Amino acid sequence: MPPNYPNQGQNPAQGQYPNQGQNPNQGQNKAQLPNQYPNSNPSQARVTHELAPNEFAKHSMPKFGKIFAIILFTTAGVILLSFGIVYLMKYLNEKTAKTPETTAESTKLSSINLQPAIDQWLSTQVNKKNNSILVYDLKNQEIIGRNNDFTQNNSQGVENLFLVYLANLLFKQETWKKEELVKVGEESLTKETCLTRIIQENHAGCKEAITSELGADQLKQFLKDQSYENTNLTAHLSNTSDLLSLAKRFYNHPDFSNDVWEDLKLKLDPKANVIASTNPLLSGFQKLKPYGIFGAASETSSNYSYINNLYFIETAEEDPARRRTIVLIYLATDTDAASVIDLAKAIEKSLI
Repeated sequence: MPPNYPNQGQNPAQGQYPNQGQNPNQGQNKAQLPNQYPNSNPSQARVTHELAPNEFAKHSMPKFGKIFAIILFTTAGVILLSFGIVYLMKYLNEKTAKTPETTAESTKLSSINLQPAIDQWLSTQVNKKNNSILVYDLKNQEIIGRNNDFTQNNSQGVENLFLVYLANLLFKQETWKKEELVKVGEESLTKETCLTRIIQENHAGCKEAITSELGADQLKQFLKDQSYENTNLTAHLSNTSDLLSLAKRFYNHPDFSNDVWEDLKLKLDPKANVIASTNPLLSGFQKLKPYGIFGAASETSSNYSYINNLYFIETAEEDPARRRTIVLIYLATDTDAASVIDLAKAIEKSLI
């Protein structure tokens, strides 16, 4: 008798998968995971654990509070980072800007006070107002002595430096040529030669020729542009404030090269100056190195109706970092040679 097969006559596939229409893998999953539902009874109805779409969304998405916190902390982080970058850039800019100032301050030397020496000298003078004095330390950029330094005074001699500066400015701009000729009496001299004679000899003919070449309008415009408000070259008047501004401009020479300035210093050296030997101020300096310009008109061999000086005075320290350059502007009327020499000695004694 043939064997009895309970599913005889059915499709073998149906026999293997009694729940017709199910995924074949479902049966395999049950075999692989026999203890997936340990408390289930095959005879009981199957419990469905799948979530509806809306329920799945609730369980899979973070809560609103978490999202808000993430956005908040991210935004705060970006803002703080931006502030940090801005602060860093500002700090670096300020540090860069302050570096030159710090360097300048570190090179300053101890201050010198010439006022007591000047006051002592003034106490021996008949009329203090006849002496306009300004002493300036270029190293420390400060005034170290003064007297009656605001009023206009006769400026003959020292006012020549205004012409010299403007001429060198025109050379730099190539508006003028050094080799160009100007007529001086019966002579024809180059502009450069004429300027040298103005510096070293206070040459009246060259001064007149250069002034004529420049023209009154250009001279006035130059004085206005440079803010030399107290200077009138026609009336031969200036004051220590304008002359100090001019001296600092020569010293820093923003309008021409350092080679030009070094060449001018050689021409301003008393050793190269024809009339320097007649200047009593220079007789009072023994240990300092002066270079500059002066003008004087004497009434007698020992008395002056005016004597005007603008000198750069270099100290003689062995260490170049300790050396100073001092500007001395001294405009005097009705004075005598002995008083001028005494002033120079008093200044030198305080500087060395």
